[in-house]
Amino acid sequence: MIPAPHAPSAPWRAPWIVLGLLTAVQLGIGAWRAGVMLREGLAAGVRPLGPSPGLGADLLMCGLLALAAWWWLPLHASGADGPRRAAAWALRFLLVAWGLAIAHYAWGLALGRLTPSLTWPVLVFYFVGGAWVRRAPVSAAPTPPPDPALTPPPSPAPRRHPALWLALACYGAQVPHIFQQIWACRAFKFAERGALTGVFDCLDPVRPPLHSLILWLGVGDPTFQGRLLPLLLFGAFALLFYQLLRRVAPRLAPWGLVWLLATDHVFKGQVSAYAGVPVMIAIAAAIAVASDDGALVSSRGLGLAMGAVAGATIALIRRDGLPEFLVAMAVLIWTARERRDLRLWLPLAGAAAGYLSWTLRPAALEAPVGFAPTLGVLPPLPQWAPAPVPAPLAMTRLAYGVQGQVFSHYGYGAFAWAWVIVVIWAARSVPRTGTDLARRLGLAGLAGWVGTYAVYAALTFLGQPQMSTLFVIRTGFGRHLVHFFPLCLLHATATAERLLWGRAPPAQRGA
Repeated sequence: MIPAPHAPSAPWRAPWIVLGLLTAVQLGIGAWRAGVMLREGLAAGVRPLGPSPGLGADLLMCGLLALAAWWWLPLHASGADGPRRAAAWALRFLLVAWGLAIAHYAWGLALGRLTPSLTWPVLVFYFVGGAWVRRAPVSAAPTPPPDPALTPPPSPAPRRHPALWLALACYGAQVPHIFQQIWACRAFKFAERGALTGVFDCLDPVRPPLHSLILWLGVGDPTFQGRLLPLLLFGAFALLFYQLLRRVAPRLAPWGLVWLLATDHVFKGQVSAYAGVPVMIAIAAAIAVASDDGALVSSRGLGLAMGAVAGATIALIRRDGLPEFLVAMAVLIWTARERRDLRLWLPLAGAAAGYLSWTLRPAALEAPVGFAPTLGVLPPLPQWAPAPVPAPLAMTRLAYGVQGQVFSHYGYGAFAWAWVIVVIWAARSVPRTGTDLARRLGLAGLAGWVGTYAVYAALTFLGQPQMSTLFVIRTGFGRHLVHFFPLCLLHATATAERLLWGRAPPAQRGA
C-alpha cells in the first residue's frame, strides 16, 4: 500500500481534508445529474429490451470493431502492463470506429447516397490491414526516467483501486439515455432518406454530420437506437484517459478518472448524445498520440495516421470548435521540445482536410441561404436575434454567464474551485516537481478555454449578438469548454498529487 503521511499534524492533513471534501461534492453533483437524466430518459420512453435483428447487427458490428482494434495491437509489447495494453487497444478502437464513419461520409459525399452494407468491406479491410500493422517494426520513443517524488514504490497492493469501482458506476449510469434533437434527428433522417440530405429535415443543416453518422450506424437497433457505439467509444476514451493520468499522477489516477466521469457537462453531454463529448474524445486522442512515450502506438506511421484521423474527426463533428483547437495545439507545439515532430502537425492537417471536405461539399448538400454560416462557425438565427445592447453590457453579461458555467453545479461543479486551490496551494508550499507533460497539457487546456471565451466575445460584434446571451451561454459555452476539460483535469490531478506527496514530512521541513 502507499504509505500514509508521516505526521498527523493538522497542516499535513489539511490538503487531504480539502481535496476529500471537494471530491465528495463532485460525486454528489454527479449523482444528482445521473438521477435527473435517468428521470428524463424514462419520461422519453422505455426502449424494448428483447432480442431483435437490429440489436444483433449492432452488437455484431461493435464486436467486430473491438476485435479489429485488438488485431491491430503489436504481436510483442514488451513491458506493457494491463492498463497500458488496454489504453493501446482503446486508441485503436477509436481509430477504426472513426475510420468506418469517415468511410461512410466519403461514400455519401461522392455518390450522393448512404450504403449500410459498406460497413462489411471496411471491416474486411481492417482485418487484412491489421495483419500487416501488428507485424510492423516497433519504433517506440524512449520512456523518460520516472520522477521519484511522484512515482509510488513497488507494492503488493491490489491492482484494482476502490475508486475504479466508483468510476465504473459512473460509466454504467450513462446507459439510460435521451436524444438531443440535432444529432439524433439526423441519424434517423439519414436512414429514412438513405443519403446525407437528411440534414435538411433537422436543425442547423450546416453542421458537419460525422457524429450523426456514428449514431446512424446502429440506428436500426430498437434498444440502443444508435447509441451503443458512442457509449463504447466513451468507455474506450476512459481507458485511454486513465493511462494519461497514470503518466502524470500515478497515485491519484483512479480518482482523476472518477472526476472525469462525475462532471456534470461530461455526463449530460454523453447521455444526451450531444456532439461536445465526441469532440473532447477526439482532441484527447490526438494529443495522446502526439505526446505518446511508446506505450500506445507501436510504429511512427500508425501514430501519424491516428493523429490525422483524430484531427479530421474533430472538424467533421463540430467545426465551430476548430478555432479553440488551433489555439490549444499551438500552445502544445510551442511548448514541445521537438516542434518538428509530425505527430504534432498531422492532427492539424487532418482537421484542415475534414473542414474543407464539408465546406466544399456538393451543391445538393448546400444549406438554404437562411442557414448560411457566418465565418464558418455558427448559423445566424434571425428569428430570435436579440435587440442590440451596448458593448460593456454585452461583455458583462458574457462574463456573468461564463462564470456560471465554470463554477456552478450545472457546469463543472467543484472542478474549477479545486484546480485553483491546488495550483495556489502547491505553488506556495511544494517544490516544483512533476512531469513536463502535465504542465504542457494544462497550458493547452487553459488556452483552449480562454480561446473559447475570446471566440464568443468576438462573434458578439461580428454579426451574432446572440453569442453573449445567457441562453446561448448556458446551452453552448459549457459544451465548448468540455472539449478541453480532460487536459485541465490532467494538470489539476498532477498538481494535487504533487501537493499530497511532493514534499517532505513536517518533521523534515522543520529540521
